[in-house]
Amino acid sequence: MSDFAEFLLIALALFLWESTLWLPQRGVALRRRWGGSQWRVLAADRLLVIRELGLIPMLPLPPDGGLAPCQAPPLGVDATGTLLMESSTGGFERLAAVSWSDIHGEPHHLRVGARRTRITSPRYIEVLRRAKRRGATPETAVRQMWRMALSPARAAREWRRWRLVSGPLRWFGPALTLGFFVGLPLVYLYGGSMPAVWFALWLWGLMGWTAAQLWWLGKRVYPGAGAALRMDALLALVVPFHAMRALEIGAVHAMGTTHPAGLILATRDLTNPWLGGFVRRVLHPLPGVAEDAGFSPALQALLAAALSRCGKMLEDFDGMPEHADDPAAGAYCPRCHGRYLAHVKFCPDCRGLALREFP
Repeated sequence: MSDFAEFLLIALALFLWESTLWLPQRGVALRRRWGGSQWRVLAADRLLVIRELGLIPMLPLPPDGGLAPCQAPPLGVDATGTLLMESSTGGFERLAAVSWSDIHGEPHHLRVGARRTRITSPRYIEVLRRAKRRGATPETAVRQMWRMALSPARAAREWRRWRLVSGPLRWFGPALTLGFFVGLPLVYLYGGSMPAVWFALWLWGLMGWTAAQLWWLGKRVYPGAGAALRMDALLALVVPFHAMRALEIGAVHAMGTTHPAGLILATRDLTNPWLGGFVRRVLHPLPGVAEDAGFSPALQALLAAALSRCGKMLEDFDGMPEHADDPAAGAYCPRCHGRYLAHVKFCPDCRGLALREFP
């Protein structure tokens, strides 16, 4: 194998490695189905997990323009007004009395006192800073954060804005990918080394335009994620594979303050199985988990308001699962929709949640 062929194989391996997103394990990415209006849900904790992060694969080619990496707010407020923090791997932890001096932003993390959690984008920290400047308490700011994240109208605006400002990146990515993996080898084989050098300089110019677009996004469109986007711009200027995935990298910050349920409701994908599962998890908290039981009533009110804008209610998603293919099943779990024989009374996967009988 020639040195040039080995170089291309190594470059292809690096490109495939860049074609992944590492999100907090509780993170969810939505991918628009080809030629349809439905979303496919990609959970970060399904494929590969390391410490706080989970891997989500991206489509290698063409650019994954239908990808929307979303994240629920990292903080919550239960019915008594106590602040909760969701850990990077999921599950809420109750916090002691919290003031603004206890809340700090760190690279890739939000710290509250001695605890911290991984966040997808620093834009959530900017939301808290704006609320602090307005004179809101931390509890009020967190409630506003959840209301914004679940709002279908705001999710629709965020998605439209991202589709509008990401237009150039949709062309730069394919041009760089095809130019590097197809154009450069052909120019080298049929034109020689000097034309290949000039073609590589042209590709570097495209990388510069990509970096400039990311820099502009961080300065003018998403200032809350300005530092992260500026770092991505510098990487895109020197790493061609990073520049090829600039569209998906920017989407992480564009949709970083939008809950997946908000975007699903905004696009009227009301039959999405993930949405039904999320509503059921809110309606049926895990028994024996005080944080889950305390946060569920507060979240139900916010979720009911978001659903009402789409003509839906919480009860519309609390039906029984289909069991025509399992006639022996006599009961089901209202939370996970697991099916069991009639003599089973509690769901082992949901900490002993009481089952419901099929009629």
